[in-house]
Amino acid sequence: MAISRKPLDVDNYSALDGGNGTAIPGYYRRTNLNDIINNFMVAYVGDGKVLTKVPRYEIAFWAQKAVQEFSFDVFHSEKAIEIQLSSLRQMSLPSDYVNYVRLSYTDQSGVERTILPSGTTRANQGVAQDENYHYLYDEDGNIVYAEESETLQRFQNSENTVTTEEALDYYNGYYSFDTFGYYGRRYGTTPQFQNINGSFVLDLTAGQIYFDSVIPQDTYVTLRYISDGLGDNGNFDNVYVPKMAEDAVMMSILYNLSKLRSAAGAAAPLYKQEAAAKMRNAKIRLSNMKIEEMTNIFRNKAKWIKH
Repeated sequence: MAISRKPLDVDNYSALDGGNGTAIPGYYRRTNLNDIINNFMVAYVGDGKVLTKVPRYEIAFWAQKAVQEFSFDVFHSEKAIEIQLSSLRQMSLPSDYVNYVRLSYTDQSGVERTILPSGTTRANQGVAQDENYHYLYDEDGNIVYAEESETLQRFQNSENTVTTEEALDYYNGYYSFDTFGYYGRRYGTTPQFQNINGSFVLDLTAGQIYFDSVIPQDTYVTLRYISDGLGDNGNFDNVYVPKMAEDAVMMSILYNLSKLRSAAGAAAPLYKQEAAAKMRNAKIRLSNMKIEEMTNIFRNKAKWIKH
């Protein structure tokens, strides 16, 4: 069988545990894409089997499609990177970024504080203009864009902090003054502005995340994001699938291959139902729900609230 299925040995433990520490941590709970393709060919391809003859590259194509689709809502393929912000207060998106799950910064106690997206600022591109405010064009007649967006510059450099005097004015009843600058003024606060952890603007075109002035330089920021699971698909040995979802991936490959072939087309609806059932089973298995953890949460429902 494949290497990922070998028994546990000294290579699977770190040097602190007396091992060599050469294996990938937690590798035994996963299997690589090469194993799945090989096992699929053994189980389903050949004389007297579901598929008589299928080239390996076609199986590899549908295997990659299955991993990609499963990564979004079945595998929980979340990755996390932590960086220390420079004076620019911006973060580059990873090359395998698909969508973000959460952005946070780490406080002095090691607690991650959630940073919410800005509800009032969006990423844009500034157009280069001359002294008469006319657009500038290059030799090919294309618009020349400015290196930086003025909107994003002001977003990052603004000081939206409430002074002590303004806070005292609010509590002392002077909120009717025209000079009062507290958020929401006399009508109360707006929920989207009640986050004291700062905000960010995501620019997918530039591949950057911009943070406002609430988050200072040298702060450690963590980005949790979704990957498609194929960041290293040049080598299928480095593309991993949880073993609890291995059967679901194989059934997805079988359905996609059978629906394109007349000999197996009649059974395609059956394979489709089975693939959906296997996917549902994989979601349940990978949901990672623990009875003890759920019990602790439900215990909170038994509290008596005194009025």
